[in-house]
Amino acid sequence: MRRFALVFVLALLFAYPASRLGVFDWPRAYDPLALPDLAHKPNFLTPLQMKLVDANPVDCALVLNRVNVSVVFKADKGTGGNCPVVGAIALAHLWKARLQAEDTRCAIAARLYLWERHVVQPAAVRILGEPIAEILHFGSFSCRTMRGNSNMSEHATANAFDISGFRLQSGRLISVKKQWNAASQDSVFLHTVRQGLCENFNLTLSPDYNADHADHFHVDMGWIRDCR
Repeated sequence: MRRFALVFVLALLFAYPASRLGVFDWPRAYDPLALPDLAHKPNFLTPLQMKLVDANPVDCALVLNRVNVSVVFKADKGTGGNCPVVGAIALAHLWKARLQAEDTRCAIAARLYLWERHVVQPAAVRILGEPIAEILHFGSFSCRTMRGNSNMSEHATANAFDISGFRLQSGRLISVKKQWNAASQDSVFLHTVRQGLCENFNLTLSPDYNADHADHFHVDMGWIRDCR
């Protein structure tokens, strides 16, 4: 077994550079240096691939275009001040769900797409028996500090998003505020999608965190990593 493992590792060490030189095609889903396919079910390399999306708005636009999400970048604003917004797009729909148009960083939109396609919609069908038609939110950009201190919020650079609920295909509403602690399948759904947010964003705050988040999920791609 040790000999087999050694041969396997050596084969990978030689095969991967050969694929980068064009000798053969390495599967994109398992290439740590390739842009992610947002339609592909996430695997252990997806978080690493998504860092390429975070780092470059052009690459972000490319991966969204590949899944038929049109991207038109907004003009950069506030550069040099406390609230610079760079690489933002007007987001009005993801995979199947629509949402009220909102300017947010392209990288946030790409992660929301990944979450909706691979977490929200499967959970909605499995738990609630129907898909989600609309994701309700409180927005992305807000030039302000964090509540309770003087540090600038991730909202100040559109690097955050606040999700307040969902509208099912039948028109029924699911509210974070009203149904997070309810003894119902709606609550099971909300807890499931909150966990999915934790897997896709650096920081996820929910009603379990504090009263300020009693009515929404806050997600961002700042330096703090936590899931509450």
